[in-house]
Amino acid sequence: MKPVNILQFGGGNFLRCFFDWMLQKVSDATGIQYSVTLAQLIPGEPVDGIAAAGSYHVLLRGYEGQEYVETLDSVGVIKNAVSPITDVDEYLRIGCGDMSLIVSNSTEAGIFFDPDTTEPHNYPSRLALLLNERAKRHLPPLMVMAMELNDRSGDLLKHTLLQYGKLFGYGREYFDYLSACDFYNTLVDRIVPGYPMDAAERAASKIGHEDKWLTSGERFHLFVIEGNKRILNEIPFDRAGLNVIVTTDKLAFYHDRKVRVLNGAHTASVPVALLSGIENVDAFASTEPYASWLSGMIHDEICLAMDGSAETHAYANDVTARFRNGALGHRFRSIALNSVSKADARMSPTISDYFRKTGEVPPKMTEAAGRLAELYGSGPVARLPGGFLELGDYSWIKGCSLREMLESFFPSLDSNIKEAMLRALS
Repeated sequence: MKPVNILQFGGGNFLRCFFDWMLQKVSDATGIQYSVTLAQLIPGEPVDGIAAAGSYHVLLRGYEGQEYVETLDSVGVIKNAVSPITDVDEYLRIGCGDMSLIVSNSTEAGIFFDPDTTEPHNYPSRLALLLNERAKRHLPPLMVMAMELNDRSGDLLKHTLLQYGKLFGYGREYFDYLSACDFYNTLVDRIVPGYPMDAAERAASKIGHEDKWLTSGERFHLFVIEGNKRILNEIPFDRAGLNVIVTTDKLAFYHDRKVRVLNGAHTASVPVALLSGIENVDAFASTEPYASWLSGMIHDEICLAMDGSAETHAYANDVTARFRNGALGHRFRSIALNSVSKADARMSPTISDYFRKTGEVPPKMTEAAGRLAELYGSGPVARLPGGFLELGDYSWIKGCSLREMLESFFPSLDSNIKEAMLRALS
């Protein structure tokens, strides 16, 4: 059985702890061999060192039910590395070989179009160069999986590739080739802290040597892939027991669920926790009465506002277990960054749908909005039990009254809902 060859843009902690770890699990379960070539995204990225190591380890920590579990897995799917920046000829040689899949995680800022350039200079423009070369050689079309956090990242990448094709004056065969390729939108969900300083020595004793490329993450993982299901012919995730969903039309639901349940609960908890002197997420999720408050908000308000399905409640149970995971080192001060802009996207949909279904505002989420107003009500620097917190987005606040605060946090909410929140908070 010949190996499945994959060109992966980026060798950062996330892809190695998420996608490459999954490839290893599929390989272990099926016998399919995967050969990943790391393509350097930015100058100085140590893709050569990662590939030369032959393998690395992934430390996963978290709860399974009430039991805290740690595992240390060896991943050996990365076989090669190339730099599209400094060695274009080698990059094109490898990319025009027997390749099946392109994957990337170039951060939210990685997929962009610069109309003022004349040469490939970033990830999408360098990918355009490769795809044009494959098109000219009449090579088989590829599957392209974008794992950036942009909304509908695969569609965005394809649109950007079309723009660069026009800018660079590529021929008709390039655009026909793009049409023949399968572009996938994705949702990725696993918290990856990276190199585990607190556990590196313990991991080394288990491995038998120090692993320079050791990385860590939570045990929970969710990968939603939207597009042609032929991806399962190359990577049968289902045969490895992985939490992977391949869908043709439901990505928006899973994205909305993640934003409301995981991100919404994070944002709503920030002012309640910090004003109570709780700095870490795991302490908040494990200490009464806050643990019950958090669980009630997630299940009785967020899940009810969405669809109330058993699947949504099961995801909510996973989220509360993830909150209790102290190994992630999640601090509310980090989550608090840009709370003003986050509140509307993460909380307003729940508040609005809850009000539509019940005729009332959700009590715990409304309380969280009131505490958020209290947090920002003292000016650009909040004096908290755990020390001062600079509110970098304080300039977004439209005024000091509660009404003005709610308007700052939830500009997309209907005015009658904000009036109901005002009455409840008064």
